[in-house]
Amino acid sequence: MTEPYEPAAAMNYETIQVERDGRVGIVRWNRPDRLNAFNQTMYAEWVEAYDAFNADPDIGAVVATGNGRAYSSGADIGGFERSFTGDAAPVEKSPPHPAFEPWYMAEGKPTIAAVNGVAVGIGFTSILWFDNIIASTEARFSARFAAIGLTPELSSSWLLPKLIGVQRAKEMMLTGRIWSAQEAHQLGLVREVVEPEDLLPTAIAQAAEIAANPSTSLSVIKRMLMEDLLSTDLTTIERRSGENFAAGRRSPEHREALFALREKRPARFHDAEHMAEVVAGLDSN
Repeated sequence: MTEPYEPAAAMNYETIQVERDGRVGIVRWNRPDRLNAFNQTMYAEWVEAYDAFNADPDIGAVVATGNGRAYSSGADIGGFERSFTGDAAPVEKSPPHPAFEPWYMAEGKPTIAAVNGVAVGIGFTSILWFDNIIASTEARFSARFAAIGLTPELSSSWLLPKLIGVQRAKEMMLTGRIWSAQEAHQLGLVREVVEPEDLLPTAIAQAAEIAANPSTSLSVIKRMLMEDLLSTDLTTIERRSGENFAAGRRSPEHREALFALREKRPARFHDAEHMAEVVAGLDSN
């Protein structure tokens, strides 16, 4: 059962809703009358919420979903139209950096996109940087840039081929076609397709499974995946892999895992008092 949660960094949101379920933070895009189209305030509030979750030791993973019948229909085109009409822009919050930039997502806590409806434009390209995508049977996906005279953003022309293959990525981006949840699953874009009522529980359950692991290990693994995806030097990858593995061997989390295995009990990675004792034991050796 979810409970209201307001990160300390931002107590009042206009365009999102924020909750927590155990160690899982939940962000709901909340502009259903605009099909959850992103405006500057929504970008800024996502950054505020995700920053707060990243700073919260009691949160281990984050799920994003949409209120209403859309996940997100993309960027709010009102701002695009004003660049031609010269109309005055409304006063909005401004994010300190792009909301879904690759390194920001790679260095943050694990994220799962629970796609409940249409995911188009940045509603599509942003989820490529999430760590997993789960879709409702009612979800729809489209890289619809060519159809409106634009090109894909968020470095998606680099990432999408790595996720689904070059020819499939070309088909998605050059046609601008709308793909069903099942088609997206067949492409390898979506990990799992579930009934609408099962979407959020499934995403939260997977996020909770991830969040049960040590936050330090999750952080290093996410960074390794990003660095190795960018690297073309196998020697560098091998060196980095060895260094990270050796550091993990010396960590209190690894020591706690070994104790838990020996004592046939669940690991207590997130019990601060217990882990302090584990750290003290390491320091005394």
